[in-house]
Amino acid sequence: MEILWFKILSLLVIFAAGLFAGITPTRMRVSQQGKRQLTLGHAFSGGVFLGAGLLHMLPDAWENFKAFAGDIDFPFPALICGVGFLLVLLLEKAGLGGSKDVGTMSKGRRVYPFVLCVILSVHSIIAGASLGLEATLASSIAIFIAIIAHKGAAAFALGVSLRESDFPTSRHVAIICLFSAMTPFGVILGTVLSTVFSGNLDAIFEGSFDAFAAGTFLYVAVVDIIQEVFEQPHDRWRKSLLIMCGFGLMALIAIWT
Repeated sequence: MEILWFKILSLLVIFAAGLFAGITPTRMRVSQQGKRQLTLGHAFSGGVFLGAGLLHMLPDAWENFKAFAGDIDFPFPALICGVGFLLVLLLEKAGLGGSKDVGTMSKGRRVYPFVLCVILSVHSIIAGASLGLEATLASSIAIFIAIIAHKGAAAFALGVSLRESDFPTSRHVAIICLFSAMTPFGVILGTVLSTVFSGNLDAIFEGSFDAFAAGTFLYVAVVDIIQEVFEQPHDRWRKSLLIMCGFGLMALIAIWT
């Protein structure tokens, strides 16, 4: 029951964080100092995502596959992880026509905010489902930290894209509300599925989802976040330190998982 209440609180906090961050661009001008602070926050979230994928989701996937099939000879969790990584790669690079930065949209190109919303929503549902499927409180906390560390930044990037494309405020808010609800929807979906499936079936389902989510987390960490933050030349040492701090936080939480 304790973990259920934590998941309920998590989906409310995640929705509120996404809604607030996504609507913020409608009321403010993004200063150079604000962009710099956002970049540093991105660096920290990159380390968190990297640690969550490598130290929590992937090991959990291996444990579940072993519970289902014993000592398997084929690396199924690694295969599914790679599929998750490649799926986000195809969605982002092919869906955006090879755009260099998923968060940078040119004014007047109104289709891009919708594409960005779809890409971010797919990842949000997967990440939320991985949280909903978790059976232990410590692992749930680790995944929640990873999600909340990036949810606000992703919603803010989407909000900036909508602002630059001159979307009406009412439509801007509607799209942000929809995007903010995707992770809570994933949490609910994962929680329901975890109660429907039991025994070995539950282990293989949770293991597959953990491995798939790990692939999406690794892609977001390495390609979307870490690569992007170092494209800007300033604060390289601070960014490196923040990435290591985020990764170290996930390593610390792994002690209790």
